[in-house]
Amino acid sequence: MNPSKTKPRFVAIDILNEILGNKKSFHELRALGVLKNLKPNEKAFVQRLVMDTLRNLDRCDRLLEKYLKKDPKLRIKNILRLGLTELATGGASHAIVNEAVNYAASNKTSRPMKGLVNAVLRKLSSQGIEEWNKGESISRLPEWLRGPLINAYGKKTVIEIEKIQGFTPPIDITLKDSSKIHNWANELDGRIVFQESIRLESGKQISALPGFKEGDWWVQDAAASIPIRLLGNLSGKKVLDLCAAPGAKTLQLASLGADVTAVDISASRLELLRENLERCGLRANIIESDAFNIVDKFDIVLLDAPCSATGTIRRHPDLVYCKDGSDFFELIETQSKLLDHASSIVEDNGLIIYATCSLLPDEGECQIEEFLTRNDQFVIKKPNEIGKIIPDAWIMNLGDIRITPASSNEKEGLDGFYICYLQKKPNKP
Repeated sequence: MNPSKTKPRFVAIDILNEILGNKKSFHELRALGVLKNLKPNEKAFVQRLVMDTLRNLDRCDRLLEKYLKKDPKLRIKNILRLGLTELATGGASHAIVNEAVNYAASNKTSRPMKGLVNAVLRKLSSQGIEEWNKGESISRLPEWLRGPLINAYGKKTVIEIEKIQGFTPPIDITLKDSSKIHNWANELDGRIVFQESIRLESGKQISALPGFKEGDWWVQDAAASIPIRLLGNLSGKKVLDLCAAPGAKTLQLASLGADVTAVDISASRLELLRENLERCGLRANIIESDAFNIVDKFDIVLLDAPCSATGTIRRHPDLVYCKDGSDFFELIETQSKLLDHASSIVEDNGLIIYATCSLLPDEGECQIEEFLTRNDQFVIKKPNEIGKIIPDAWIMNLGDIRITPASSNEKEGLDGFYICYLQKKPNKP
């Protein structure tokens, strides 16, 4: 078998080449089977190494410039980036350098550069790590995203976001029964964050933790849990999760007693939702369908709309390199159409929960402003009118909610999110 398919560091470099050279996401590459020949611990190693390299890409390049007379081709640069990242995070220098050289030698186009790879990584292993530790720890976002975010939040906030995105994110979980949060925080050696989430250190094997197989909890970023968490008891409520998969919010809705219908167009993602519902002992009516085919009326419609996912970069640093913003206009148009459709299937006095894991106002605040302009049947319902309390700083002037990775005192931050509760006015007699 080709060693590039079985040696973890070789696979990691191949993945980096695809992400940075062909704009393919890690999720897409994994679905194509790039990790299929590796053992579970090797898969975890490759994912961590690739993600750590991407989180530190700008930082890598600033240091590599000092050791290179000219910028090498992408394949060679990625060998150096990956090697530097592993050296800087405590890897064994001998193995790292040897495998980097062997990878360069394995391909005729990169073979002439194996001497350069050897020389640069050996210099970095002896003197570059001290420079790494002394240097600026922030990796700047690509300009296609950095510019719009500075316009939206200011440079100071964007720098804070970039700092947070340099950390390997922790694991946040949501409990099926939130009244047991102190017991589970002790059991899992975690800490309670934002009142109802438990935060665990990264690197744990999720499926081996107490309570996972029994369905007592599921993995969900603390910010992503907020749209449903604020609702409280939903017993007797007919609720539609319009773009449901992979399903953490469906689990939340079901755990709060709602009569949930979960809709998604992806059969494979819905299968994962079914598995999680079964594991957690929860129920939902699952429909594989285009969202626009749903015509029944509901008390609550959750629209966690497809979006740029720019709020999840701390977990998915590949996103900024496999996107360039060119597809955002299509996403924004889809969000607008989905909002209008949601408005047609929610009962009078009912609620639309509009949410996106995006940092871009065009996918959040601007969508709602435009929706209210063309639809006077709805008003924004403020969080304190819904239920539980959230920090005042998260609540915007209109009563909608904006969360950035820098919106908390937790050093690891949280995902970026936009949330708005839209209540349909009753029909006048």
